[in-house]
Amino acid sequence: MAISNKIKAEQAKILCFQSMIVLIATLLILIIVVLFFKNKIDHSFLVPWALWILVLTGSRAYLIRRFQKKEKTKSPSYWLNIYTFTVFLSGLSWGLLLLQVLNPVSANEVLLLSFILTGMIAGALLPLSCYLPAYFAFSIPMLTPFAINMFTLEGTEFTSTGLLIIIFLVSMLAFSILVNRNILDSIKLRLNNIKLLDDLKIQKDLADVANSDKSRFLVATSHDLRQPLYALDLYLGALGAELKSAKQLTLLDKAKLSTNTLSVLLNALMDISKLDSGGVQPSPSYFDLSDLVESIYLDYEQQAQDKGIEIKASLDKVCVNTDQVLLGRIIRNLISNAINHNQNCCLTIATILGNDQVRLDISDSGKGIARTELVNIFSEFYQLNNPERNRNKGLGLGLAIVKRLSDLLLIPIEVDSVEAKGTRFSLTVAVEKRKIPRLKNIEPFANEELAGLFIIVIEDEQAVRDATKILLRSWGCEVLVSSSKAELMATLIKDNYPLPDLVISDYRLRDKNNGLYAVRAVNDYFEAKIPVLIVTGDSSVEIVFEINAQNYNLLIKPVSSQILGSKIASILKAE
Repeated sequence: MAISNKIKAEQAKILCFQSMIVLIATLLILIIVVLFFKNKIDHSFLVPWALWILVLTGSRAYLIRRFQKKEKTKSPSYWLNIYTFTVFLSGLSWGLLLLQVLNPVSANEVLLLSFILTGMIAGALLPLSCYLPAYFAFSIPMLTPFAINMFTLEGTEFTSTGLLIIIFLVSMLAFSILVNRNILDSIKLRLNNIKLLDDLKIQKDLADVANSDKSRFLVATSHDLRQPLYALDLYLGALGAELKSAKQLTLLDKAKLSTNTLSVLLNALMDISKLDSGGVQPSPSYFDLSDLVESIYLDYEQQAQDKGIEIKASLDKVCVNTDQVLLGRIIRNLISNAINHNQNCCLTIATILGNDQVRLDISDSGKGIARTELVNIFSEFYQLNNPERNRNKGLGLGLAIVKRLSDLLLIPIEVDSVEAKGTRFSLTVAVEKRKIPRLKNIEPFANEELAGLFIIVIEDEQAVRDATKILLRSWGCEVLVSSSKAELMATLIKDNYPLPDLVISDYRLRDKNNGLYAVRAVNDYFEAKIPVLIVTGDSSVEIVFEINAQNYNLLIKPVSSQILGSKIASILKAE
């Protein structure tokens, strides 16, 4: 719709919305006139005129009602023109017909009629001035006949009245022009604001779509990104069994460190993507917070010692009810962040019990953060004291993930820091008064623990399949690898294989199959419940829930060779 039509449409809405007040006032004035003059003039003139005014008033009310129901069926000009015609008839009826009916000759009658007509003109100024033709069509026919009639009567008082009526009419027309300009400016401003809001909404929708597309793309491609990294780490793990010299092992350790750094960065990107796309939903459970914190900080003790950082823990036995995995990610990121950005200091992890809640403080006595920087540390890709862009310090996503997870879990997080004195992050979690058994940590394994195991591996990626086979055989395992359920079942049927100790399968296989069907087929073939480990790069909530529902063990790619070996050892110990 062109801007002029939009303005006319707004004018039509204002006319119809405000005119109901004018119609009510018209009926009241009509009652006053009839009651005042009913005994002074012939009813054969007064009654038809009054009925005619009622008909005009009713027709305008009907027009307003019709406009409200069928506004979009006609053009704005149609409604404005027909409304202007009805107010013209109304003004003419009051100005000309009333004059003929009453034919005022006394000063009192002239005063009353002047009061009635000028009052109606003044009262219609605001409702009708939004569309000047309507106000002009109403006021000019109403007052002009009365003013002309005053000039025809003898007496200076009538001439003065006619002159004052003309001055009043001209003044009201001038005022209506000013009011009309203000109304039009208001309409234009409102339309511009609506357009700006529409444009803003379009841009926001485009940004949301782009961000959602980005997140979905990263989530969808995470499997493809993780596969070669997973295969690389498995190859490096297998290579460690073949290398002998200290120089070679040093180079291998550096290669493993690089793949581990890349794995951390990739996981951070995937976490941000899943959080932004709404792909992470909390699964609350009851657990001992001290057990969780202890199991986490022990993993960082060696890394902390390498940087001269002493970890001290003061933990109360306290049960909480929240998502254990997501809270663990928050704690890991905070501990890792403290270690990565400090050295030669003390890292203190402590719980402080309060009324129905516990506060977990992770404090360091390191370099601290400037007050001016505290508002930025939870932003994406924002890093302090890393001008060289050292990737061992991450991408600047750790605290961004912490903030998103804390918001998701409704766990408040606070930060306080003083430069050169240290930083404290605090998490406040509601306390659940239940006793929970302690967590069992996965202990390091020795290659001899896995020697002699027969393991079936189902993996559609050639590189990952080969790397897994080489790694498992370096640990002394017998391995049968397959790329699909069909290939595996054909091999099992063809050759007489013994009952496997473990089945390791990817979740997503080719031809829209998944590892759960393949694992089920293996169990059915051997008529036994074989331990299962699903290793997948897809960590969506639905898939994790599906795997957990089958009581299968789960690892998210990329997985280091040490974690894979520890997981296999822990699974077989539990059997």
